[in-house]
Amino acid sequence: MQDRHHVVILGGGFGGLCAAWSLKNADVQVTLIDRRNFHLFQPLLYQIATAWLSPANIASTHRAVFKWQKNTRVLLTEAIDIDAEKREDIPSDSRVAYDSLIVANGSRHDYFGRDQWQAFAPGLETT
Repeated sequence: MQDRHHVVILGGGFGGLCAAWSLKNADVQVTLIDRRNFHLFQPLLYQIATAWLSPANIASTHRAVFKWQKNTRVLLTEAIDIDAEKREDIPSDSRVAYDSLIVANGSRHDYFGRDQWQAFAPGLETT
């Protein structure tokens, strides 16, 4: 029996979830690696801050999101290095070999070269 193509996705935000969902019918094995066990729907953070919603309404565990997607597994760990030559991701506790790697580690706030604005316009989430 030949092993299936292994796709490793680093990051469980919008980019990582979209990549994993797009592979649900592909003949591949998908491993999603994230340091958090949940996806936070950031566009609704303001409703948490104003008490319109409970935090449980905008956070879903990765395992719950992918429980019906049989070709996907979720690892709760932090990737600390990537060995591109050996095609291995190096989480903090082991090594994960891959055939294809998708890096979707997210983004950060940008003040367009005006870092002094950060004191007056902080983001709603920190890393």
